[in-house]
Amino acid sequence: MATTANYSWTTPDDSSLVKDGASAIRALGTAIDTSMNTALGTKKAGMVLLNTTSFSAVSSQSINDVFSATYSQYLIVPDMVGSTTSVEVSMRLRVSGADNSSAQYRKQQVYGSGASAGAVRTTGATSWTNVWGVQNNARPAVSFIISNPFTALITTAINTNSNFPDGNIDISSHGFANDAATSYTGFTLLVGSGTFTGSVSIYGFNK
Repeated sequence: MATTANYSWTTPDDSSLVKDGASAIRALGTAIDTSMNTALGTKKAGMVLLNTTSFSAVSSQSINDVFSATYSQYLIVPDMVGSTTSVEVSMRLRVSGADNSSAQYRKQQVYGSGASAGAVRTTGATSWTNVWGVQNNARPAVSFIISNPFTALITTAINTNSNFPDGNIDISSHGFANDAATSYTGFTLLVGSGTFTGSVSIYGFNK
């Protein structure tokens, strides 16, 4: 019986009987299924959309039960506008339906705004502050990746975003850490003033 070159899956010979075709297809399908399960287990290849949540004119929005042992990395993609020309969105990690609002959040930020540039370091905060900004006339471009939030270790994240407040193009890059060795399953987005409207999507992927 012939086999494939890489995984040695059994395939019919040219001389195999047509009446045995159904059995041959089942055997090949079973072999492929077994090999893929061995390679991936419960992990799915590529980036997988886990959740999209929409909201309107809120000052905070919680997203529950999106982090698990299945994926090690998560991409968070917001699509939102603010109630004014400058609304700063912050983030808290959460588990069992409750935010961690303890002073365990750290951030290192470098930014450019108009012709100015600078850096900001924050420690001992109760949230990751100014994760991205939103306006009432433009949607931010954001790439936020959080690493191993479900693992009971310090949680880290990186973020790059660009927005358009007050006629200036702002761009900033952030490194984040939460010092609690806690397994998190979700997060909350919140603003100090104003509201935001739109949606946020969460994708899971593995290294």
